[in-house]
Amino acid sequence: MAKSYKVTVDRIKSFRDAWRNLAPADMFAGMTYTEFEVATEPALTLRDEILVLEQALFHKKTEKLIVEASANELLDFVVNSVRGTRRFGHDSILYRAFGYIRKSQQKSGLTRKATKSAEKSAVDAKLA
Repeated sequence: MAKSYKVTVDRIKSFRDAWRNLAPADMFAGMTYTEFEVATEPALTLRDEILVLEQALFHKKTEKLIVEASANELLDFVVNSVRGTRRFGHDSILYRAFGYIRKSQQKSGLTRKATKSAEKSAVDAKLA
């Protein structure tokens, strides 16, 4: 029964070890052990290069999160400064252009929930 390998690289390393230790002078598939090593080297090299690139990507993503957090803090300082400037304030067009709702356009937040009898009479009025 053959061994179970999760990754081709593990299989290559296992073949290399077995061939080098048990039959280094013999030829298989028309090649020597050295030729086999050369032929399988790109698979190992590319995997190592990909690992380095994945680590660099992880570090760049972390760096991006840190820089974006700093930029968001700066954006908050700018919008707070616009709010606190008499010429602009929290009801200005600039404030709206930053993506905020101007004070004059904000809803009060007050809601009056209708009672069940008021809802029933409204439904009855629609049916009549």
